Amino acid sequence: MRRARSTIPALAIAFAVAAPAVAVAGPASHVDPFAGTRPGPRTFGGGHNFPGATVPFGMVQWSPDTTPADRNGGGGYDYRDNHLRGFSLTHLSGAGCSLYGDFPFLPTTEPLASSPAAPGAVLDGRFQPGFSHSDEHARPGYYSVRLNPARGAGIDAALTATTRTGVARFTFPRNPHASVLVDAGGSAQPDDLASVRLDPGRREIDGTASSGLFCGQRPRYRVYFAAVFSRRFQAYGTWKEDVLSQGSTAASDSQAPAVNPATSADAGAYATFDTRRNREVLVRVGVSFVSIEDARANLAAESRGAGFGGIAARARKAWNQALGRIRVSGGPARTIDTFYTALYHVFVAPRTFSDVNGDYIGMDGAIHHARGRIQYADLSGWDTYRTQIQLLSILNPRRSSDIVRSLLADAAESGCLPRWPYANGQSMTMVGDSADPLIASAFAFGARGFDTRVALRAMVRGASRPCASANGEYLERQGLAQYLSHGYVPFDLDTRTRNANSIYGSPEDVWASASMTLEYTTDDFAVAQLAARARHDRATYRAFIRRSATWRRLYEPHSGLIEPRYSSGAFPHPYSRLRGGGFAEGNSFQYTWMVPHDPAGLIRRMGGPSRAASRLQRFLRELNGGAGGTHTDHALLGNEPNLNVPWLYDWARRPWATQLAVRRALLGLYDTSPDGYPGNDDLGTLSAWYVFGALGLYPEVPGVGLLAIGSPLFERASIAMPHHRRTVITASAPHSLARAPYIRSAGLDGRPYGRPWTSYCALARGARLSFRLGPHPARGWGDSAAVAPPSYGPGHRMPAGACGL
Repeated sequence: MRRARSTIPALAIAFAVAAPAVAVAGPASHVDPFAGTRPGPRTFGGGHNFPGATVPFGMVQWSPDTTPADRNGGGGYDYRDNHLRGFSLTHLSGAGCSLYGDFPFLPTTEPLASSPAAPGAVLDGRFQPGFSHSDEHARPGYYSVRLNPARGAGIDAALTATTRTGVARFTFPRNPHASVLVDAGGSAQPDDLASVRLDPGRREIDGTASSGLFCGQRPRYRVYFAAVFSRRFQAYGTWKEDVLSQGSTAASDSQAPAVNPATSADAGAYATFDTRRNREVLVRVGVSFVSIEDARANLAAESRGAGFGGIAARARKAWNQALGRIRVSGGPARTIDTFYTALYHVFVAPRTFSDVNGDYIGMDGAIHHARGRIQYADLSGWDTYRTQIQLLSILNPRRSSDIVRSLLADAAESGCLPRWPYANGQSMTMVGDSADPLIASAFAFGARGFDTRVALRAMVRGASRPCASANGEYLERQGLAQYLSHGYVPFDLDTRTRNANSIYGSPEDVWASASMTLEYTTDDFAVAQLAARARHDRATYRAFIRRSATWRRLYEPHSGLIEPRYSSGAFPHPYSRLRGGGFAEGNSFQYTWMVPHDPAGLIRRMGGPSRAASRLQRFLRELNGGAGGTHTDHALLGNEPNLNVPWLYDWARRPWATQLAVRRALLGLYDTSPDGYPGNDDLGTLSAWYVFGALGLYPEVPGVGLLAIGSPLFERASIAMPHHRRTVITASAPHSLARAPYIRSAGLDGRPYGRPWTSYCALARGARLSFRLGPHPARGWGDSAAVAPPSYGPGHRMPAGACGL
């Protein structure tokens, strides 16, 4: 395998002082990275975002980690805290479980007479400096904070990043022993390996860590870093657990991996500088999931020769380019800020996983080469198939195609399509076979740069016979055999579940039979759509569109709700529809609406549009049940299974009710405050929901390029489409647009338009969609059966080509 030569000696002299770049105004100026960093009283766990420095889809996400760490989730940061343990290089944006947080760097003036990991140092908080939010600043690609401001001579830390590297600028008080600690055993989850090396001549510290256990899952990953400092070390050393070794140049610790280890491997290094004359220390860091040598190569390729200000300016330019794919105007400043903050979070994940030379570590543990593409990791499929992949495919179909190619590479290396992969491991987090709707939706919304034959073959294989990883820790569809024999996953299997409303735990203990069934019917629908639209495969389409209708077997006619069902065919009795089990992060009332591919079929079961609309009205009286929302009979729009619900009025012939419900959610559940997210953002899922809603559109049906229509928040939105085209959405109202959620009339390309839905294909060629809005519902627009959106029951004809509906 081709390897890049080390370039660290050259890098050691690459710290030319560059003048600070002048910030260029653009959409990045509207972003507040602190949004969603604190759970509010009515939020379902809070956003779990992080405020640190990264670029779109960056491998490096250099951000502060606050303490206590047990409440920080994947972001590693909680706005309620005022102490931190360091600035780690990797994070997971918006996830409810913690992961990564690898290699925290910590500037300190504390004397290093004993190990920073010794119990006394940890308990007295010597290496957990305080900070004030008034001394914090963040913008896309940049973060800064003053540590220990109460002492009168604090340490200023500033961070910026490229895709695979980061640059930190630490400004110390005048002090003879200012140090930077690098904790290789400081990951968010326990490490089974932590190793560091110093090369004082090169002013370098490098290291390795191995961690994992996301949401209790077993896959582990290994990650590497190489850091080069701008100044020679006055002193240096290492530690292993509670033993400090001054002058040492290497340390390593390991622990036997276990699901819940009581201890973690801990090794770290420090470099000390005399800052009495020169207070500034810069450090450049490269990261790789392949090797230290690749981390050095990444550093050389992306960070050589530019000063801190230049790197920060580059990062801001990258963000302005990404965010500029949608240009909005004509709305309150706070709404524009919320929009671009949400769009920013859409672009934070998934993670670039391949190095600059194309190398990445595969799911088989071998080194592979991503030729002509980027390999991506951290795909929260259960979340992102509903909103984010569609938005990414519209705005950047090439990148979205690479995401699909990454999933297909994962399947080739492991044998199975992944459900919720992180790094190079297969995770069974959540239920369903979410790669199927993710792939089909990417294709439906313009991502065509992947082999659809290979994709369909992998999807059909996983949906037809049990697929397990070589180590037996991953099952693509763990309820497949029962699903195929009964048409649903029986409730009998839920007896294995310790907590019926929790999906966290070891895979053999997780069954949420009704949720799993609904996900599998959605997955089967996605297989049918890709078969028809990409491959014109009539036989596969027919087989899987029939399977997609088996959600009906869980519709209990007496309650009018989706309920779990025993293998005998009986529904459980007595059964609590709020707490009775069978559902992942939800209950019977909430999951009843999760039939995104056949809303009309569901509405017919409920007695028709009028009755369904009445039930929707009751359900949506409260939009977000908050922390206890999985045990209420109201909506939980801070969680994925209910994201489609407000748009269902379009199928119930009450489009004005969709317009009002979505507007209530946009203005009432989201803003740029730390608690401005209604739930976990889950790698951009809720953010994409907001962006779509603010544009007045929503991809209701996974695997189909159909867009339900709400009403836009802005007077004008211009969206980048393929081949340098743009679609423009305009809205007008007699008075304030904010007080006018209802569509009075609409037009498409200058002609009257009366449908409460449109399609990606109609917009992709470049279109002009106009709305005239008002403060009162407009009966007559979009409310007849003749213009209702398509619904895809078992008798629906096979669509003709990619754009057929």
